[in-house]
Amino acid sequence: MLLLILVGFFSCKQGDTGKFQVSGKYRNADKIFTAGQGAKLSGKVLLVEIPFGKDQNIQALDSAPVTGANASFELNAKGKKDGVYELVFGDNIMAIPLIDDENTVSLDIDLGKQEDFFEVSGSPATNGMKEFIANFSKKKGALDKITENMDSLRKTNAPDSVLALVAAEKSDALAAVNKYSLDFLKTANDPTLIGFILNWASLGFTQQQFEQNLYNYQKKYPDNEVLADMKKKYDLQKALAQQETQQQQSMASSWIGKQAPELDLPDVTGKTVPLASFKGKYLLVDFWASWCGPCRAENPNVVKAYGEFKNKNFAILGVSLDKDKQSWQQAVKEDRLEWAQVSDLKEWNSKAVGIYQFQGIPFNVLIDPDGKVISQELRGPALEDKLKQVLQ
Repeated sequence: MLLLILVGFFSCKQGDTGKFQVSGKYRNADKIFTAGQGAKLSGKVLLVEIPFGKDQNIQALDSAPVTGANASFELNAKGKKDGVYELVFGDNIMAIPLIDDENTVSLDIDLGKQEDFFEVSGSPATNGMKEFIANFSKKKGALDKITENMDSLRKTNAPDSVLALVAAEKSDALAAVNKYSLDFLKTANDPTLIGFILNWASLGFTQQQFEQNLYNYQKKYPDNEVLADMKKKYDLQKALAQQETQQQQSMASSWIGKQAPELDLPDVTGKTVPLASFKGKYLLVDFWASWCGPCRAENPNVVKAYGEFKNKNFAILGVSLDKDKQSWQQAVKEDRLEWAQVSDLKEWNSKAVGIYQFQGIPFNVLIDPDGKVISQELRGPALEDKLKQVLQ
């Protein structure tokens, strides 16, 4: 799930707007093409807002001409406190990430360098971002090389002993990446920078590490929309993942299309009522209990369906998870459940639970005349609709 919360969770804060200025000087613009990639300088340096997590394009807020190999520039925009920006030279040839923790940021840029090509003053958060990116990238690069080596060894069917050594090396490298990120988080005091670090480091963190840090920092900085947006989207992805897991479990345990397993339990007189005795009819096996509030609330719907379809080759077998016989009988009477009722009075230790493998009540299965389950968990109008469909 953490893969889902990588780049794409930042949003710029809408409050505290004011003048945001980026000024500085650059040199060696004529050497920006030393990589020989044939890129063309657009003639401008742009200040762009990065709309992380928003369905909109990157927006240029201001621009200045690139007038020569060495020159100065000044860019101005309406700042969104604790937003994320980039200073871009040419067609995204070189880009410098920025945070507007202060109203003025100054830069000294050497475009002839491949690494460590700019210095920042006036923005502690941007300096922190620069330091983190540089060190994290080196550690992550070392981890990636080990991973590539392991993949190559696997392709050549290297001995397990060799793979075990490389696996241990990879584990140590990953631990080093995570330790660096966690240690850096402890020193960071800008919430947007913290969100940036969490975002970059999330792939290596366990879910517990990521969640604990995100929740703690969002609580510490409740007004920061970067962290608030990350938490909101993480919670949504977590809920969707849990829902998908539940659906998969439900599908795995679904009885639909299978023969209904036999069930024989005693009625209130002690007489055993086997499920097979209903063969030839559409049968709703309804699992409930007198102490189950949702079950009692659902009973009127079952009563209504029974009244409408009882003369159309339809029957119901109520299976109670009660423990107290008197309470069970009283609920049957109060709710006017006129169909067959059985129970071994063992609550969740009932053999009905073991056979039909349900984890909550109310629960039901609808069985056709041949003993095959054709639907389950029919509640409210869904029960009546299904019966109308099969009992036309």
